[in-house]
Amino acid sequence: MRSLSSSVWLEEVNAGFINELKKTVRIKDAHGSLVALPDNAFIIRKPEEEFKFETFPCISIYCRNFRHDILRYNPNPVVMERDTEHNIAVLEDQAVPFNLNYQIDFWAKFQTDRDDMTRTWLLRHFRQFNLPVVDDGGIERDCNVLSVGSLMSSDLIQDDSHIFRSIANYRIWVEIDDEVRYNMPMVTDIDFTVNPS
Repeated sequence: MRSLSSSVWLEEVNAGFINELKKTVRIKDAHGSLVALPDNAFIIRKPEEEFKFETFPCISIYCRNFRHDILRYNPNPVVMERDTEHNIAVLEDQAVPFNLNYQIDFWAKFQTDRDDMTRTWLLRHFRQFNLPVVDDGGIERDCNVLSVGSLMSSDLIQDDSHIFRSIANYRIWVEIDDEVRYNMPMVTDIDFTVNPS
């Protein structure tokens, strides 16, 4: 039996989203040119920690919840190899599919910054897209991402200053796959003769 992992889970999706946001989102500088946000403007929110603003504008990502995807799940193992000499089949369990529900928040002190961030992001991420990720076995893969609902605004006041916020929600297809292989006896000959009683 051997086991190699090729799972995509929270850590892999977090890294994929951060990379995609860094490559895509832009704001205007003082000269009106579109520029990338600094590295510290991208935050992975954790439910057990209080969210603190360290820089503006910024973007936070957060996995709200996840659910097993019964429609994509196949419980039948896959035959990887057949050893007819020893009557052994090498089987591998199917990956277990999940849907991760993610929230991306765009935060800014100026409405123009928030509008620039959402405009540059939505240009290529408005409905459905593939998110490049690296699975936990080090292999580059793509995850299907579907936009859920409309982009929402939820501005707030903090310390007497206005904070502009837009919220985007996404559903991401991932799989937990340890690629566990194991041997099972295999039937190679069937006797179709009738044994008279």
